[in-house]
Amino acid sequence: MSGPIKKEKEKDKEIIKVLIVDDIPETRENLRKLLAFEQDIQVVGGDGAKTGREAVELAQKFKPDVVLMDINMPDMDGISATKAIASATPTAAVVMMSVQGEAGYLRQAMLAGARDFLTKPISSEDLYTTIRRVYEREAPTRKQYQQMAALTNPSSSAPSAQAGVPTSTVGAGHIIVVYSPQAGAGVTTLATNIASSLMRPDTRVLLVDCNLQFGDVDAVLNLQAQSNISDLTRRVHDLDQGTVDSVLVTHTSGLKVLVAPPRPEQAYDIAPDSVKDLLVVLADSYDFVVVDTPTQYDNMTLNLFEVAEKIVLVATPTIPAIRNIRKMLDIFDSLEQPKDLVDKVLFVLNRVINEKERGRGAIPTASISSHLKRDVVATIPLDERVMMTAVNQGFLVVTKFKSQSPGRELVDLAEQIRRSVGSTYETDSSLPKDSDPRSKSGIRSLFGGSN
Repeated sequence: MSGPIKKEKEKDKEIIKVLIVDDIPETRENLRKLLAFEQDIQVVGGDGAKTGREAVELAQKFKPDVVLMDINMPDMDGISATKAIASATPTAAVVMMSVQGEAGYLRQAMLAGARDFLTKPISSEDLYTTIRRVYEREAPTRKQYQQMAALTNPSSSAPSAQAGVPTSTVGAGHIIVVYSPQAGAGVTTLATNIASSLMRPDTRVLLVDCNLQFGDVDAVLNLQAQSNISDLTRRVHDLDQGTVDSVLVTHTSGLKVLVAPPRPEQAYDIAPDSVKDLLVVLADSYDFVVVDTPTQYDNMTLNLFEVAEKIVLVATPTIPAIRNIRKMLDIFDSLEQPKDLVDKVLFVLNRVINEKERGRGAIPTASISSHLKRDVVATIPLDERVMMTAVNQGFLVVTKFKSQSPGRELVDLAEQIRRSVGSTYETDSSLPKDSDPRSKSGIRSLFGGSN
């Protein structure tokens, strides 16, 4: 490669700003010398920080991309300093360093907000690889905060540690629960794509997997999480933003995600009331909290329905599915709540066969709506190829197929949800009984019994 071309490529490289924190001067100097050889890495903060408090101050001042943090330091240890940095400077990703390599230290570091862990003595290759890996992994977070900072201060594109997020939109607290009593209705697909579609530079969105036994949001989005919802429910009444951020993972789209426990038996250690309380706490910091749910109707799902502002009730256009939806609507009607649950419902049909293939025995949407006496707010077309590819490759349908079906309909559904929480959602849930006698009688014969 010729000299001028090589120099141009080096010039275009992103520079990773690194802050070194260690109470031993020799360690800081050795790390600084190792990093000096890498043209895409710049050490900031002079000689680094020798205490935890100094680390927090320097992180706020220099806004590093990566902080190399020793776990044992005077006045404030690395765990406490990491929590403080995660809260005050959320774009600074902490890599914890320690001579201790036990799982207990790793867990403490991750819960505090660390993004990776290095065991001393550190090889140069491990050091370089870890810094670059963490920097790339945190790219969506940096981009999100840069966009937020641009909205609060158009003259600056740098993230603001003080502003954090726009005060006009933070904490709108709309909890959207996506649920179906039917297994395989596509609840996770809808929840993930709705959450992604709701994201905007001025809108903070969190996706929570409340299918505690068999949640698969992490698998669908191809995420690797060190922590899960149980790490927050067990201390739900003593949470700060730094702790929450340390447990969340970020999808490549920038979507924040709280995953379910990795093993089914861990669900038994999570109290339904704790999940409900956690969602209320999280809603204080996010504009939308989108909740993926299991199919069973129990105390936990009832708690989710109670705190939800909207319930996206999902069904496929099949007789068993619609019968189950009818049962759920009857349950909602029978419960005494501050606000009738049935009024929160946005009814969605998923995997709908297109008009040209109606001859295959599909039930018309109008007939389903008439039978349930509910408007169908959205119909998501069936496209097995697109959906299977998205699930198996870990991408969101609304990112790659936003302008075509079924991505277009998923985006439209998210916009309907946004509008529905902005003002009272107007829907005529009681169709005239004699509006279409033919379709009504036909659907009665299909589902059995009277309407």
